[in-house]
Amino acid sequence: MLYRIRSVRFRLTLVAVLLFPFGVSSNPTLAQDEVAVADETIRVDVNLVSLRFSVVNSSGDYMNQLSAADFTVFENGQQVTPAFFEQPRRQGEDSRPLWLAFLLDVSGSTFATRAEEILAARSFFENIHDFTRVGIFGFTDKLIPFQEFTSDRKAALEAFGSARAHLGRTAIYTSLDSLVSLMNSRAGGNDRKSIIVVSDGIDDKYHLVSKSIELARKSGVTVYSVWVPSAAELYIGSASSNEQSGAKAAEKKKKEDAFARLAPATDGRHFGGFEAILDFDEVLAEINDELFGNLYSVGYYTELPHLDRFEREIRVDLGRQGLHIQGLFENLPDRVQTKKRYIEALFDANAIARLPVGEGFREIGADMDLLRQRQEGEDAILPFRIKINAYSLRRERGGGIRTQFGVIGVLTDMNGNEVGKLREVFRASLEKDELRDGRGIIYTNRLLAPVGDYLFKVALLEIPTWRMTVLERPVHIR
Repeated sequence: MLYRIRSVRFRLTLVAVLLFPFGVSSNPTLAQDEVAVADETIRVDVNLVSLRFSVVNSSGDYMNQLSAADFTVFENGQQVTPAFFEQPRRQGEDSRPLWLAFLLDVSGSTFATRAEEILAARSFFENIHDFTRVGIFGFTDKLIPFQEFTSDRKAALEAFGSARAHLGRTAIYTSLDSLVSLMNSRAGGNDRKSIIVVSDGIDDKYHLVSKSIELARKSGVTVYSVWVPSAAELYIGSASSNEQSGAKAAEKKKKEDAFARLAPATDGRHFGGFEAILDFDEVLAEINDELFGNLYSVGYYTELPHLDRFEREIRVDLGRQGLHIQGLFENLPDRVQTKKRYIEALFDANAIARLPVGEGFREIGADMDLLRQRQEGEDAILPFRIKINAYSLRRERGGGIRTQFGVIGVLTDMNGNEVGKLREVFRASLEKDELRDGRGIIYTNRLLAPVGDYLFKVALLEIPTWRMTVLERPVHIR
């Protein structure tokens, strides 16, 4: 499949190459062009690690009155000094039955961030109280039950993790209304009811939001909305006029603003922005604390800010017998503020020009080759390829690799003026046997530009972990 963008002096043709002699990749999926939603962002100190967790006794009772002296925190085997400590904000317990539903956009447009959603959900489900009935539902143009309401947290988590993309248009508000009605038929008059909606917010019938708000309020349902970027609308330049692009962007903003209204109007909270994408753990920790209020908070400043979550081993020990920690949420630095700008550029064409220079991210084993040029009219075609070392990626339990990458790039002249840009999301998979045979992953593309000297900068991001590598090459087109 071919995608093309045009500017005054530059054209770019995107090609995702599959099954090279050296590597395997899959067809690219598409993601969203820009993000502008009202949100509650999660602010993160660059070197601050914050932990949130609950403590229970052998009977499963929550122990919310422990002091800082009861906890010792270790990072990679070394004891660290806490920078802050907070007890749970709810000392008593609202033990009324809670009906809690996840409503997941499975229209195929929001699967770029599914991996981190699933990772965060594990801690979330560990902190769900016994009096909670959890349901896992998806939606396209209709409500899709993956797991009816159950007290079995394991079954609910399995359903959450196995939710897959379905064909169909996005219908947030009619699906939400159906779920509210289902809750009303199951819950008692004094029961609590909450729904967590995860979506890109793009519903053509966004005018229905007022009706959905009214029904939720009347039914006593609190909605928490989590905006995630679309993987089905990757924006690669603009083939339309500025006026049409402006109209499309304005319409898109109305849809996202409608989605952002949903939660505050029902006494819930809306989460969006790239901090939320980077650390989905913190989003679900915030919602968990709103619902149950049993999370301790401990923070410390790390001397290892560059480690990702897989290289950082965190342990919290208790100084009391018969108690144990459950549902540990980890909010890690990972050079968040700088990395956020790269991730923002993956979903927002206007952010590419603001990419930082020389940050030295080398978290993935990857390299880039500029291949032999050839002429096309007055311009020249410059193919390039990015070779990804599969051994630098995390393997699944079966020994293979299933992952997604984002590629963002900018071509500038020697004065720093942007000549062209690219953005793409693609999936990659390798079986265990292919890894054993030395297979890797190759991404190929080509630039088409006039004669001249340029600087080509590319950031490769592994979306499930947000690990990244930044590559720069001088480009001489003759």
